[in-house]
Amino acid sequence: MKDVLTPIEMRATDKNTEYNHIPTIVLMENAGSKISDYIVNNYPEKKKVSIYSGTGGNGGDGFVIARHLLNHGYKVRLFLMAKPENIKNKDSKLNYESTRIIAETDKNLKLNIVTDSSQVTPDNSDIIVDAILGTGVNGKLREPISSAIDTINYSPAIVISVDVPSGMNPENGLVNDKCVVAHETLTLHKMKTGLVNAQQSYVGKISVLDIGIPRVSEEYVGEGDLLKIPGPAKDSHKGQNGSILIVGSNPDYVGAVVFAAEAALSQGIDLVFIIAPESSAGIIKQYNPEFIVRTVPGNVLSMDAYNVFLDLEQKVDSILIGSGSGLDEETSDLFNEILSTTKKPVIIDADALKLVSKDMLEENIVVTPHEYEFKKLFAEELPKKLDDKIELLLGLSNEYACTILLKGVVDVIACSDDYKLNRTGNQGMTIGGTGDLLAGLTAALATKINLFEAAYLSSFILGQAADKVLKEKGFNYRIEDILKEL
Repeated sequence: MKDVLTPIEMRATDKNTEYNHIPTIVLMENAGSKISDYIVNNYPEKKKVSIYSGTGGNGGDGFVIARHLLNHGYKVRLFLMAKPENIKNKDSKLNYESTRIIAETDKNLKLNIVTDSSQVTPDNSDIIVDAILGTGVNGKLREPISSAIDTINYSPAIVISVDVPSGMNPENGLVNDKCVVAHETLTLHKMKTGLVNAQQSYVGKISVLDIGIPRVSEEYVGEGDLLKIPGPAKDSHKGQNGSILIVGSNPDYVGAVVFAAEAALSQGIDLVFIIAPESSAGIIKQYNPEFIVRTVPGNVLSMDAYNVFLDLEQKVDSILIGSGSGLDEETSDLFNEILSTTKKPVIIDADALKLVSKDMLEENIVVTPHEYEFKKLFAEELPKKLDDKIELLLGLSNEYACTILLKGVVDVIACSDDYKLNRTGNQGMTIGGTGDLLAGLTAALATKINLFEAAYLSSFILGQAADKVLKEKGFNYRIEDILKEL
């Protein structure tokens, strides 16, 4: 697991924690409590605190900080930088209402609603807590936030930013307009990429505070990770939302290509090209008019398909080889030639795992073996213990620079410097065709995100779909049922 997270990875981790039945309001409470404890322990004599809160989760942390500081005898001025009805985060709304009620009864808390720059005045507090934007900024700042940042920076107070100084790009640490200049930054759970890259004078001393996010929220794939899949751009046109090429099939395994192609289309990609031998191409065409099928001579795939591949390769974003291809030596020659020449993302599945040389594996490749295929490809025995499997796969991924998606009761997905585990899915997935669905999903997602993310998200999506079907139908479900759920 990573030591430094991007903003989207942090949001995914937060949502995964909720997916694992820890409410996000618990994390907000933990964050506010930890930050207030930090202030109490490090600045016990500085009792006048101003807290500037925005409308998102960062602002909610500010509300909790105010509540806890009051219990330690601090005098708190809380500035909400918008109308209360503009608070977007549900947990922040709840904590704001709590703070509003406290302000009506506790003279040590002054609540100020700031909607105009004229309401921003010089601040002579001992400490200013910046909880305005956190990881939620990109571009030019609006009023009254812009004026508030000026006031914070001109103040003689000690400035403490929550998570990331407001105004700083949380991903790359750049400042497009202006940002809070913090003496200290208290970032939550893990270091953020923006803080690593930022100018040190902006962030000051950085401390990472544990807010109770469990390891499982990062180690295992969860619904939060789905945030990493981008939606289609509003101005996109045909072909811009992903195109894949499937090279597979022989007369005995027509369904494998069809399942992979249908799974790929379920993820909103635009085009699916298929190269298949003439003995099965006609049947594949009949399944879905959206399939663009290129026929090559013969009953099996051979080097006769290579020039067709070269023509289509330029039109697609990712490639899947192996679905229903069979184990003919001519097919092996074709697949190894494809791997030796293409730099496009390639998913190697099914029969191709037995036909390609492991020496052909590179960073643009995902392999999707089950235990037997893994042994055949890597000539390695799989350990029984999960931790040992992870260690082995990380070593092999690093050695061959590829991504490995090992299918099992718990799927292990590894790249050269990271891994993920997936526990969705059930024993009903032993039916034929689920591996083809997984390969098609991975190929489709590889047109939108990096290969490692595509591999572990496809594993999660397929398993979750199968789990939903199981609840509805029991173990008497078929591949078509999973496809409908996808």
